[in-house]
Amino acid sequence: MSPMKSRTTSNSVLTVIGVFVAILVVVAVVLAVQPTRTLDPDTPEGAAQGYYEAMLDGDDELASTHMTEELKDSCEGRFRYVDEGEDARIVITGSEIRDDRAQLDVIIEVSYGDGPFGGGSYDQDEKVMLELHGDRWLISEPTWPMDRYGCGGFEG
Repeated sequence: MSPMKSRTTSNSVLTVIGVFVAILVVVAVVLAVQPTRTLDPDTPEGAAQGYYEAMLDGDDELASTHMTEELKDSCEGRFRYVDEGEDARIVITGSEIRDDRAQLDVIIEVSYGDGPFGGGSYDQDEKVMLELHGDRWLISEPTWPMDRYGCGGFEG
């Protein structure tokens, strides 16, 4: 094969690889900017989504609206929110609904920290227990993040 033909073949291969990488980057950007799908709040999944969004935002008042009165009373109004610098992604992997009770299986992917050497991350499997009260599904047992240190967090 002549050196000219070899160079042309190499350039063609590099062009194809470059186009492929560019397409992957465009797809990744499009997927990254997609808004979170809002689930029906009248379902156990939607109730859990509302609870976790409130917890991640540090909105104790809104988070408590997704809990049973018994859970709020047992926590004495003290909830453990996500630590500053933490971010989480919650994925519902399964659900089981029986009459007025539901159990959701979720994976919580927590990432934290940044800096010159990056941060860290961990995954946590959770079971979210809910009860139907009237027409609303409510969290009935402590779950992440309030279950890390009990409902109230650290006493200092």
